[in-house]
Amino acid sequence: NAYDGLGNLFYENMSGSGTIQNCRVIRSTNNGTTWSASVIAVLGVDKNWMAADQTSGPYANYLYTVMTGSSGGNFNRSTDSGATFTQTRNFTTQSLPGMMVAVGPNTAGGDTSGGCVYVVTNSGSAFASTYTFYVSTDGGLTFTLKSAQNFSNYVGTNVSGRNSVQNMRTRPYPFIAADNSFGPNRGRLFLVYASNTPAGDLNKPDIFCRYSDNQGQTWSSAAVVNDDINTIANNQWHPSIWCDKTSGRLFVKWMDTRDTPTSDSAHIYASYSDDGITWAPN
Repeated sequence: NAYDGLGNLFYENMSGSGTIQNCRVIRSTNNGTTWSASVIAVLGVDKNWMAADQTSGPYANYLYTVMTGSSGGNFNRSTDSGATFTQTRNFTTQSLPGMMVAVGPNTAGGDTSGGCVYVVTNSGSAFASTYTFYVSTDGGLTFTLKSAQNFSNYVGTNVSGRNSVQNMRTRPYPFIAADNSFGPNRGRLFLVYASNTPAGDLNKPDIFCRYSDNQGQTWSSAAVVNDDINTIANNQWHPSIWCDKTSGRLFVKWMDTRDTPTSDSAHIYASYSDDGITWAPN
């Protein structure tokens, strides 16, 4: 789901007849009390994501969505508050499940609110993913490739070709968010992901954060988000992130077995950071 700057709430879900074929979006103008009829937002077969421009910039209230397609990854946008969607790009570097879109300001050569639309794709081996970063500075009409990075490895254990914790499938996907605030890190792009420590099959994953100050071209070293005393003894996985548009504070939550050493269950843990480097006690 996503809110735009006008307070419209959008909910997106995969849809199809027999198999997944697309995503449909519905809109609520009263915080979910009533909903519009659904419209097809993007075609694809797996793993969707959605983001809205919450700024008052030139692309205010645009809605962006991505989905893994049968070939590559599809990017669609709506310029009319979710009434209709148009595909503007197929990313050929999307071959594994899990791509994501985020909105940030364009602070290069000026300062345009909502001026950067970021897409990260996921490809390569499931146990050595390649995250490829793109940016659009025209509201999702065209994109420029910024970099391809190999940050992650296994997330837990290889079970029948899938990353798993206790035989439950995990997600080695890249999660991104941008700082839309007018604070000291305005424009910073954050990346959060899970990966084993030490690297390799059968080990246990931690949560990592990196940031880029040049639209995804280069990245900081990794900061470990989880603060358990012995990180190699516990599983931390399934991260999700949000960046507050007023304060610029980055929030992360994940699943964590530090309180269940036999890993037969997990708690939800969370933390926050104002720079992507230093993290509050979990």
